[in-house]
Amino acid sequence: MRVKNLMNTNIVMVLPTITMKEVAIRLQEASADEAFVVNREGQLIGCMGKNEFIKALSMESGHEVQVQDVMENKWIALTPSMTIKELEEQIKIDDYDFFPVFNEENSLVGILKTVEVRKALSKESLSLITEMQSVLNGVYNGVIAINLEGIVVLFNAAAELLTGLTADAVIGHYINDVVPNTGLIRVMETGVAELNQQQNIGRCHIITNRSPIRNANGIMGAVAVFQDITELQAVAAELENVKNLKSTLESAIESIFEGIVIVDEKGIITMINQSYCDFLGVEAGKVVGSYVADVIPNTRMHVVAQGGKAEVTDIQRINEHNCVVTRIPIIKEGKLVGAVGKVIFKDVKDLKILSIKLNKLQFELEYYKEELRKVYGGKHTFDTIIGESEKMQWTKAIGAKAAKGNSTVLILGESGTGKELFAHAIHNDSLRHNGPFIKVNCAAVPDNLLESELFGYDEGAFSGAKKGGKPGRFELANGGTIFLDEIGDMPLSMQAKMLRVLQEREFERVGGTKTLKLDLRIIAATNRDLEKMIEEGKFRQDLYYRLNIVSLNIPPLRERTEDIPMLCNVLLKKINRQVQHCVEGVSVATLQLLMNYNWPGNVRELENILERAVNLIDEDEVFIVPEHLAPALRKINKAKSQVDSADNLAGMMGDAERQAILKALETAGGNKSEAAKILGIHRSGFYQKMKKYNIQ
Repeated sequence: MRVKNLMNTNIVMVLPTITMKEVAIRLQEASADEAFVVNREGQLIGCMGKNEFIKALSMESGHEVQVQDVMENKWIALTPSMTIKELEEQIKIDDYDFFPVFNEENSLVGILKTVEVRKALSKESLSLITEMQSVLNGVYNGVIAINLEGIVVLFNAAAELLTGLTADAVIGHYINDVVPNTGLIRVMETGVAELNQQQNIGRCHIITNRSPIRNANGIMGAVAVFQDITELQAVAAELENVKNLKSTLESAIESIFEGIVIVDEKGIITMINQSYCDFLGVEAGKVVGSYVADVIPNTRMHVVAQGGKAEVTDIQRINEHNCVVTRIPIIKEGKLVGAVGKVIFKDVKDLKILSIKLNKLQFELEYYKEELRKVYGGKHTFDTIIGESEKMQWTKAIGAKAAKGNSTVLILGESGTGKELFAHAIHNDSLRHNGPFIKVNCAAVPDNLLESELFGYDEGAFSGAKKGGKPGRFELANGGTIFLDEIGDMPLSMQAKMLRVLQEREFERVGGTKTLKLDLRIIAATNRDLEKMIEEGKFRQDLYYRLNIVSLNIPPLRERTEDIPMLCNVLLKKINRQVQHCVEGVSVATLQLLMNYNWPGNVRELENILERAVNLIDEDEVFIVPEHLAPALRKINKAKSQVDSADNLAGMMGDAERQAILKALETAGGNKSEAAKILGIHRSGFYQKMKKYNIQ
C-alpha cells in the first residue's frame, strides 16, 4: 500500500497574513480540517491543524490572530510513491496528525492524515486475520491456540471434526476446562516445544506438535497442531507394503534364470539381474546408471524405450552367442517411461533343443487326447449310420442340422432302431466333438443310486461314501455331451432335479453345498410314448417341453426295408470278425424272407438273426439260405405269403366285378336300373356295389 492510495487531494492553502477567522471560513467551505501555509511564491512555510486553532483561541485577540503567529513550521514531507511500510520504518506516525505530499516537481499535491493510515492498516490487519482464519480452517490438521492466560483463542474446523467439539463451545474458555490433556499450559510455562506426541483427544487417537508462541517481548501463548494417527498408520502400512512388494519383485527378478534388464526412456539402466550380469561379465553396481548401449552389445533397448514398439523373439549377438531376446516398452498412464528386456535363450541351440522336446510332448499329447476321445468320445458319425432310404436320409439331415447348435435333442424311436448311434453322430458333428461323450442308461441304474450317479457326491454324504467324494456323470461330461438313454424310465423324483439342470445349467453334489456350473449339451432318448406318460402322470410335462426342443424320430426297420441289403452286408462283416467265419452274404430267397418280415426288434433283431445264422452255417457254405434262419421267422413269412395270396385272389375278383359293373352301365347308357337287370342282380344290391367300388 502506497501514500497515493490513501492521500486526499482536497487541500487548502492560505497566506500567513490572514486571520484565523478567515482560515476557519476557508476550511468550512472546503470541508477540510487542515490547511497549508504558503508564501507569495507558493512555497510551503507552515501547517495549520486543530492544535493551531486551539493555540489561537487561547490568545486574547482570538479570531483576529494571524496565521503566521500560530502556524507549525515543522513537518514531514512525503512522496506519492512512498509505501506505508517505509513510512512506519522511518518515523513514528502517531507523533503527527497529517503529512504534506509533494510530487517530483516539488509541488504540493495532497495531504495524508494519520487517521487514514491507521484505518487502512486496521482494515488490512482484519483482512489478514480473516485470510489466516480461512487458511487455518482449510488445513487438514487440527489447530488449537491459547493466549498467555490459557484462554482458547483459535479452534479451527479440523479440530472440531477430530475432537467432536465446536469452536463456539471452546473459544474464550480456559483450555483445561474444555479440552483436557492438551499439554499447552505446560509448553507455555516451560517454553519448550513437544514434538510427535501421541495421545487420545476427544474421540480419536492423535499425533501432535505443541509449540510456544513468541513475540518481541517473550512468550504470548501456545499452539498445538495435530491429526488422526489412524490415517498415518494406514499410510505407513501402505508404504511398508509397497517396500515389501518392491523387495519381493527385486528378489523375483534376481531369482529368474533368464537375463532381465530395465531401462528408462533415455536408455539408462535402472535395474539388471545377476543372471544377466554373469552372462555379460559385468557387476550390477557398476552398470546401473550407465547407458545401455555401452553395456550390452548390439542392444536395441534404447530404441524400444524411445520408439515404444515391442520387439519379440529377436536374434541378438552377445559375446559370440546368438541369443533370442524380447524387448517390451513400459507404458505408465499412457506415457512411455522405459523398456524391459529379457534373454529368453542364451543361444539358439537351446531353442532347437526345446523345440524338439515340445514336438515330442505335442505328439504324446495328441496321442493321449485321441485315446481319451476313444474312451469318452463318440464312436459313430452320420457317415457310419447305414441307410439310403428316403426316411433315413431325411432323419440324418435333420440330425446334422441339430448337431451345429447347442440345443437339447430328444431322440424318439422303437428299441433297436439306433438311437444311440444318432447321439454319437450328433456329438461328433458338433463343436463339442473334442469334449467327452458320457452315456447314462436311466433304466439300468437303480432309483436310489441314480442321483449320486448323475450328480456325484461329497465326502461323508452317506455311509460308505468314497473319501474325497466322487464326480457324477454331469461333471465328467462338462465341456462335452451327456446322453441320457431311456429318459422315460427316470423316476419322478429325479425328473424335478433334471429340470433345474436343464434350465439353470447348474447342480450340487449329493451332500454338498457348492453349486457347480455346467457347460455341456444334453441328448435324451426313449422308446416310450412320453405324451401318453404325461397324461398318466408318469412324466413331468415341463421336463418334456425342456427336452423336446429338437426332436428326432428314428424310423423303424419295417418302414425302410430297402436298407436291409446294405445292413446285411455291414452286419455280416462285423459278425465275421466276432465268430471267425467268412460269410459273404445272404441268398436272394433269404433276402426276400428278410424283406417280408415285420421286424419288431428292428436292426438289433436283424443283427441277432444274422449272428444266429452265421453260427449255424457249415464251414463250406458262404451264403445264408432260408434254412439257416430261425423257424419262427420262416413260419411268419409263410403265413404272410398265404395271406398275401388270398388277398391277391380277392383283389382279382374285385377288379373283375368292378369292370362288369362299368360295362353294364355303358351298355345301359348310364341307366342304373337297366344295368342291374343286365347283370341279373337287384337294384339295391347294384347301388351297394357302386358305392363299394367308388363308381360315380
